[in-house]
Amino acid sequence: MTENNRSNKKIVEEIIEDTKENMNTTTEFAREHGQELNKEEKQRIEEKNRHRNESIEDMRRSINEDQ
Repeated sequence: MTENNRSNKKIVEEIIEDTKENMNTTTEFAREHGQELNKEEKQRIEEKNRHRNESIEDMRRSINEDQ
């Protein structure tokens, strides 16, 4: 693995961690404020987290392909 690949891997891993934190934050928000959220807001949060999870999977695949 080249130095550039190592650097890219580290950057992608940091993005993955940030994305996980965003998922946790929105999940916790939904838990705490669930009764105050309408159905559309809850669906939007769930959809965003699904997209975040897909992005994490794609980024992990990208890391594995570069190794």
